[in-house]
Amino acid sequence: MEAGLHLMEKNQQIASYNGDLLLFQIPDRKRICDASEKNTLLFFRKRFDTVSQTFIEQSLGQYNFPGTKSGVELVCVNCVTDSRTGINLPCVLLKTCKKKSSNATKCTLLLFHASNQVECSLKFRLDVDTVQDLQICDGPTVLWRHEDKLFYISQPTSGVLTSPLSLTAIHWVGTIYGEGTVIFGTRNATFQGAKEIATGFHLDAAEFVLYSIEKQRTVPGTCFLPHAYSTVLRCLQVCVMQKRNDKYETSVAAASNTQLIWIQNGIPKEVCKLPFENPCKLQIALTSRGYLFIISFASGDVCAVQKDGLKIAATWQQVHTVVVDDFLGRGTDQILLLLKCDPNSSSDFQSFKLTDCCEINYPTGECDIGTSTEDGFHENRLLAIRALESRLQAGLLSLEELQQHLQLKDRVLRSSCEALINMVQGNETAIPSADKEGLVSLWDDKESSPCLPSTSLCLSSPAECPVERIWQRIVNDLLVIGVKLNSSAYLSLSSVSLSLVLDQSTVQLSTVTKCETLELKMAIGSLIKSSPVYQGEPTAKKQRTSSFTTGSVLEDSSGRQSCPPYENDLANTVTAVTELSPLLALVNTSSVLLLHARRRNRPDSLVKSEMLTVPCGRISLSTEDVLKGKHTVNISEHCQGSIEDVLAVLSAYIKYSFHISSPDCTLTSMKFWMMGHMQGEPVRHIPEIICSRIPGSLEGTLFIWNPRSPCEGNLTVFARNTAVMLQCLCSLRSVLPPTCVMKIIKQEGMHCLAESLALSLEEELLALKSAISTSASDAEEDLTLRSKLKKKPSSTITPLSDTKEDVQRYRDELLIEQEQSKLGANLTIESDQYRQIVEKIAQIQMNSDKLAARLASS
Repeated sequence: MEAGLHLMEKNQQIASYNGDLLLFQIPDRKRICDASEKNTLLFFRKRFDTVSQTFIEQSLGQYNFPGTKSGVELVCVNCVTDSRTGINLPCVLLKTCKKKSSNATKCTLLLFHASNQVECSLKFRLDVDTVQDLQICDGPTVLWRHEDKLFYISQPTSGVLTSPLSLTAIHWVGTIYGEGTVIFGTRNATFQGAKEIATGFHLDAAEFVLYSIEKQRTVPGTCFLPHAYSTVLRCLQVCVMQKRNDKYETSVAAASNTQLIWIQNGIPKEVCKLPFENPCKLQIALTSRGYLFIISFASGDVCAVQKDGLKIAATWQQVHTVVVDDFLGRGTDQILLLLKCDPNSSSDFQSFKLTDCCEINYPTGECDIGTSTEDGFHENRLLAIRALESRLQAGLLSLEELQQHLQLKDRVLRSSCEALINMVQGNETAIPSADKEGLVSLWDDKESSPCLPSTSLCLSSPAECPVERIWQRIVNDLLVIGVKLNSSAYLSLSSVSLSLVLDQSTVQLSTVTKCETLELKMAIGSLIKSSPVYQGEPTAKKQRTSSFTTGSVLEDSSGRQSCPPYENDLANTVTAVTELSPLLALVNTSSVLLLHARRRNRPDSLVKSEMLTVPCGRISLSTEDVLKGKHTVNISEHCQGSIEDVLAVLSAYIKYSFHISSPDCTLTSMKFWMMGHMQGEPVRHIPEIICSRIPGSLEGTLFIWNPRSPCEGNLTVFARNTAVMLQCLCSLRSVLPPTCVMKIIKQEGMHCLAESLALSLEEELLALKSAISTSASDAEEDLTLRSKLKKKPSSTITPLSDTKEDVQRYRDELLIEQEQSKLGANLTIESDQYRQIVEKIAQIQMNSDKLAARLASS
């Protein structure tokens, strides 16, 4: 049988459990003893003490076997999951030495609980002399291999079972959710080609296979490793093993005789050459610096390989046993190396090392027996601290400059707001010069040049004021301000927006209230169409439509079609939505309403039109008026109220648009859903809009249905919040056909384009930063490889030493430093890498340019 982790004797083994060391030992005695004597299994629990830097014994226990003439031997130790409780427990497998009169070997599996209680989990007999690949896995289950046959036993089996699968080797045993215990091994595979069929010759080869014990089914093992590695594989460890959509996703570290290979989903990704040969065990340690692969060799050497880049982190010699666990209780693993000691010594832990290849290194008084094979891996701590101090000082200086810049920005914004208020009110303001604030003019003009004519002034006479009427409404906790432009102003202006400026007498600091502007013609008018775009049913079959029917068209006395009466309100109205709570905190609020617009140019003009800022009126709001409901829109009655109530609700509510298509049947249920389920009623002023009359949170929700064809259309919903929107969608899905497809329509507009442009610019910056850092790291790595600097141990030289050897050594070191400095000053990157970087950044920049062009033209 194969033994597990040994310390010094054959009947003494060690394991780790929850940061503690468990030492199992059977006292030495004669193999054949009297029947009155008992065999005893001693087990010790030890914990590492950082003060004394030793392992201190926590508890001691023993398990007595009944008297027998045969001795007891330890086979292997492992920590597995108990299927009854799901708790990880240490397990010990023992065997009773065979008697001369019998060929059978009795085996016992013991479970050790946290309270030092020992439970006999399994007892079985082995009728063979030798077994291979014996392992203890979750359950607990004991499995082994004999003459290419797989045997296993657990508590549910109540006996030793034989698997029909033939295996030549077992490389890994684990548990997968939904699959149970699985075995990754190698079996003989027979491939028969065309020549072999003709000659009757078969070529035998080995292939990997994955076998589930519970389900008794076999899966090709190419998801772990390609079959070509079956002849060179020595040991492996699985990092990721999961099953999704009937496919296995794996990440495996496999070791051959001289290499460590990182494989993902059966495809080799990285390779690392090992410093020693003939690896026999591979373990994984999740340390403070990331994943480390701990490889033990038959010669007693051990090496640690870093997962990122597969680089050798450290090597150790004369190691007897390697144990990985969190011995210090820091949440990450450490590596415990038990070194080969004097066989005559009585101490179990005479020489050991506890490290994580980074900042943990015990015992601290001893020198590190590990040797790093990578230059610069263990950096000089003093140099690192000095570099960090320099970076910290530079960061503090940058932070101080940033704070000064923010203070300057606040002063400039405060002065600008005060100047804007005074300009609107007709008062004069003394603006400080730019030199006093440390600012630089963006124009190249001189101080003696004449001032440019201002375009941000009021119109010359009240007759030129573009505003026809101003109204305000309160919807929920929002204040909606509407401005209706006259027809001439609407035709001559574009990019119209509003801003609300508080009076200086209202607050101590004059501020511009944050508000969101909406042009109703652009945002809502496109959703309301006078007639469907598809050909309807024949005229003879149509029913008489009422005045509120969707798609109604007005006719004048001459019989010509004319626009509906609300078209003028939608086209000429601009609204501003702002939060009501900050305004109510001021008790009485008086604000100036500014209209921002750009004059329309001729179509053939290439010069950008001028920007106008016009004070168009004043609004006042008091807490008393709000409590009396003077401007409040009644949600249950706004569908029959004034046109301003409807426009206010359309501006304040959240708008979502959905594209609905049904490939199998027509969407006649949409009208039934709006009128029936949602108790809809057409709005009096805009009959294309349906208002829900359901009492509760859904009351007042607005719907606009635009059919493109009998089986396709767009639905727009105006809801007071997202929760109401979800209720509408749940109700709609219960009415639509099962095959109906609903997709949300991305909203276009200035805000969406600006957000998309910001995201694209951020992606461009991140790509540029990543490309530069990657190129710099590659160039530095190339510099390190090209440099011929060889580290030599410093020798003790007296100050008066001036021998020729010392002078020559100093000259060589100076030449090497000069060569390295020359190489560092001419770092270059490869043309292919530069081409890829430029192409990637150019594609992102093209997307940014397109968004910027669309934003500038809107």
